[in-house]
Amino acid sequence: THGTLADALKNAAEMIIGPQEHFLAIGMGATDDLTTLRGEIEAATRAVEKNGALILVDLMGGSPAKASSHLAFAGTPVICGVNLPMLLEVLVQREDVTLQELTAIAMQAAKEGVINLTWQLTGK
Repeated sequence: THGTLADALKNAAEMIIGPQEHFLAIGMGATDDLTTLRGEIEAATRAVEKNGALILVDLMGGSPAKASSHLAFAGTPVICGVNLPMLLEVLVQREDVTLQELTAIAMQAAKEGVINLTWQLTGK
């Protein structure tokens, strides 16, 4: 992600569901270049890969997405728009499903995790 968002999401997820193995967070500094970031993402993917890896990035078109695009072209799932509900669902279900199923779960959880609480509570 840009900045420290990846670390913050990892910390929040582990606060809720406990420490996780095979889960790395990579944040991009303001002066980092795409080549360095790409290398970090490749190394992290190799480090966590058991039955494949799922890459979650913050913003479509941003540097983290661009640095991950070569992996996406090679077939590694890369999802843009990471949020905490998505991340939690992925972490909880990742041991019991295929990588393809996990990708679909991540997309669905991201959509369902955006809720207008005011509408929910007041109906308005």
